[in-house]
Amino acid sequence: MTVGACYRYGLPPFPASLYPNREIPVSHLHAVALRPGVVAATHSGSFHADDVFAAAALRLANPSVVIRRTREPELLDRADIVFDVGRVFDPAACRFDHHQLEYREARDNGIPFSSFGLIWRELGVELCGSAAAAGRVDHWLVQGVDAIDCGVTLGKETSPVSVMSISTVIGGFNPGWREDASAAARDQAFERALGMAQAVLLNAIRGAQDLEAARAAVAQGTLLEEGRLLLLERELPWQDAVLGSSKYAGLLYVVYPDSPTKWHVHTVPDHAGSFGNRKALPAAWAGLDGEKLDAATGIEGGVFCHRGRFVAGHRSREGALRMARLALLADSQ
Repeated sequence: MTVGACYRYGLPPFPASLYPNREIPVSHLHAVALRPGVVAATHSGSFHADDVFAAAALRLANPSVVIRRTREPELLDRADIVFDVGRVFDPAACRFDHHQLEYREARDNGIPFSSFGLIWRELGVELCGSAAAAGRVDHWLVQGVDAIDCGVTLGKETSPVSVMSISTVIGGFNPGWREDASAAARDQAFERALGMAQAVLLNAIRGAQDLEAARAAVAQGTLLEEGRLLLLERELPWQDAVLGSSKYAGLLYVVYPDSPTKWHVHTVPDHAGSFGNRKALPAAWAGLDGEKLDAATGIEGGVFCHRGRFVAGHRSREGALRMARLALLADSQ
């Protein structure tokens, strides 16, 4: 469906914020998503709100869509749809990554599109039945997820962006005005909301317990390079322990395993909740992966460096340590 096609279906055109600065035809993503046996691929390892919600939108379009989580190039190439991985943005080919250095897709208010926003831009009208409703969802939910995933610090100086609160999420389980609002229906809705609230609360409890346990585990890590580099032998939530102790006042990078086949080099944020860091990874690495990253670092086995220069990956522990030491020597500008 193109912008013009919205009129043929009796729908208003997409809001300008979804199509900044130009008329962009909607890809055939919706048609592809409806194909029998369709496979959508995203990255393996830790997941975030943007890839989870992008997958949710695809599943709403077609509950049978197979979501394959992988970083294997061969599996990504064979997938019908790829999002949040692959370093290619090409709606016509159903490729929706936003991590590549040359990526520039953003709304008129400056909020970039993450994988959720890119998928929503294609499927929103079909799922909502109108561009106006799709635009409201973009404002209520999608932009907040995109902003956080893309490292946009939200504040009074930022164009108004809604970050949906847990209270709004729970309240959304109440029956709408066009639905059955009888006492029985409200009780059923309450039970659905209660189930989600229990899951959220259990996750919060587990997270709090994990942070307390992580303090002791971080203390067992190895400080290197005169306290500027910390080596951890397992992935764990280290930021709270690091930022809360003067022992790590000079720490710049943390190296830890992300999976059995990949190690991360992560910058230390300048304070809790900040997207800034004490020292960014080298500018020459930004947005590179594979052989291009190897050429920039001179270290074979590089996996990626985020375009935001706050995390990079290597296939081995030793390679990640070498990257971290090289970053310590480099100019961060």
